[in-house]
Amino acid sequence: MKFQKLNDDCSWLWEINGLQFMVDPWFTPSQIDGHRLFSEQFHQTPQPLVSNLPQADYLFISNPFTDHCNKETLLQFDPSIPLIAKTSILKKISKWKHFRHLVELEDAPVAIKEYKPGKFLDLVHSMYLIESEEGKVLFAPHGASPKSAPKADVLITTTTRYHLPFWLGGTVNLGMGPAESLYRQCRAKLFLSTHDEKKRGTGLVEKLAVKEYTTDASFVTYLKAGEQVSMD
Repeated sequence: MKFQKLNDDCSWLWEINGLQFMVDPWFTPSQIDGHRLFSEQFHQTPQPLVSNLPQADYLFISNPFTDHCNKETLLQFDPSIPLIAKTSILKKISKWKHFRHLVELEDAPVAIKEYKPGKFLDLVHSMYLIESEEGKVLFAPHGASPKSAPKADVLITTTTRYHLPFWLGGTVNLGMGPAESLYRQCRAKLFLSTHDEKKRGTGLVEKLAVKEYTTDASFVTYLKAGEQVSMD
């Protein structure tokens, strides 16, 4: 298995079982949640051009939010590339009438299982277990605090804490404490940080957000954009 970080946020290229999975590509300068007066976030570094990236065999979208499911970026991809996501995300993407092959999780070429958060109405803290002959990957972009976690060879999650008032969703990214706990539970051999970009924000959300970044934990591998790591 190979994992290449494509930007400083949550966009990846994974190679699993000889297949290339493009994960959560967001390469436009900014993303807007609802309205720019509510929330707009900007990348702080140049983003890759879709035309310069390796050809993906599949796209995988983990969350419906525009920093994961970014319409402007996704419409730049060849519509013949199959796109994998859970049903609610596929319904959103189907309205764009761009991709020809929308693939449910259970029909993916590798086993993908979603572990939903335990709290009612929590739409953020899901995690995915991707399982193949080469190993198991646990992907929790916003973090997760399960009562028990499945065993995995690789953990990919955030170490950043991004907190908002409860009426705006509460703690969106759970931060270092829950990340370390998840790492211990799943007994991963490799821990890759994700969704940790120090983005510039504007709007109401930015004024209320409290952010804490951790970039020096000894058991975490922090890849820069363009860097990759292999897991044998």
